[in-house]
Amino acid sequence: MTRVLVTNVYSARNAGDAAIVLGMIDCLRRTPGFEDAEIALSSADHRGDAAAYPVPVEPSFHSLKDACRGGPRLRCLYFLKVLAPLSLLWAGAWRLARWDLPVPRGLRRLLRCYARSDLVIAAGGGYLYTTSRLHGNVMLLIHLHSFRLATLLGKPVYLWAQSIGPFAAGYQARMVRLALRAVRLVEVREDLSRDLVAGWELKVPVREAADAAFLLPAAEPDADLGLATRGDSPRVGMTVRRWFRDPAQQLDYQRTMAAFADRLVQEYNAEVVFVPQVTAVRQHDDDRRAAREVAGLMTRTDRARVIEDELSAPQVKWLCGRMDLFVGTRMHSNIFALSLGVPTLAISYQPKTDGIMAQLGLGAFVLPITGLSPGHLWQAFDHLRESAGEVREKLRRVIPEQTARAEVAGRLIADDFATPARERA
Repeated sequence: MTRVLVTNVYSARNAGDAAIVLGMIDCLRRTPGFEDAEIALSSADHRGDAAAYPVPVEPSFHSLKDACRGGPRLRCLYFLKVLAPLSLLWAGAWRLARWDLPVPRGLRRLLRCYARSDLVIAAGGGYLYTTSRLHGNVMLLIHLHSFRLATLLGKPVYLWAQSIGPFAAGYQARMVRLALRAVRLVEVREDLSRDLVAGWELKVPVREAADAAFLLPAAEPDADLGLATRGDSPRVGMTVRRWFRDPAQQLDYQRTMAAFADRLVQEYNAEVVFVPQVTAVRQHDDDRRAAREVAGLMTRTDRARVIEDELSAPQVKWLCGRMDLFVGTRMHSNIFALSLGVPTLAISYQPKTDGIMAQLGLGAFVLPITGLSPGHLWQAFDHLRESAGEVREKLRRVIPEQTARAEVAGRLIADDFATPARERA
């Protein structure tokens, strides 16, 4: 039986991350060669994720780092001074003599999972990037170490459909390039990443595959979400998030979204529904908090509904699909809505949003989060509303194509894994 370890899983409390992971698992189960594979996940929220996925969930270097008591700096030092060196030492001893060196219990559990695996797949997503020359360097190192360790153990490593870049500094890009040169296959999910990686001359195959979230089925929640009865008034879904480090910039963004929501009510008597894609409270990443703050800045709070329920990824997708129009800051909320035929205006906080909307032929319906103004937002939304019928027709054509492109990801890995080394040379 083939043993597959999926690394770089964030948390099922991010419905986008969960959609990718669930899509990957289902895709692998349908892929010849992996139908009976034993799949395990290495997650940054392994305790919370244990009940969310149909496969075993192990710790990750992120969760082991965060288990260290102390502030962020101490936890980063714990990874750099303890977890990384000990895992490299353990990998060397195991590779040379199958020695299971004594290391902390949680780390040993993870390392043994690496050693048992036949191949390692870095989960799809958009985590190989930076926004600062200083902030986030340790996070990037952990992401790379999470699958680079497998190559040191002699395991083939594959990257499921990724968005890669941008990078704030050249040395950060070189770190990622060095790590990718040691893997067997890199899958990219949009053209911007493909073009970036093409310039790196990795000398490993680079293939295109769509985001696994396109494969996720929707599921209606059991709970009553309190949505208004459908009538002549449109229902507009929105996702908002905390993104800016600068409080003034964050407040400007939230005021813009509140003013836009008020105008939706004023012009169309719309029901504005704030959808929580991410509810990872422990990681200080909870869309419900941002939604409450935006709704609190509105004048017409009577027409705003903040969904407070903790929903699974299929349920979040179902909710997005119940909207007439959608305005999403969270990229996967946009994928959910678009997958179910809902015309969507995307607010881009990273190039991955622009890239995926361009893949769908909807590049005209993207606005950057930086410098976002109520006027520009309203103008773009009005264009979307007027083009809604045309957009729905386009989605009927392109979403099946994206689903087929997402299915390719598992087959690309299976084909390479089954190919003898002499034929790959």
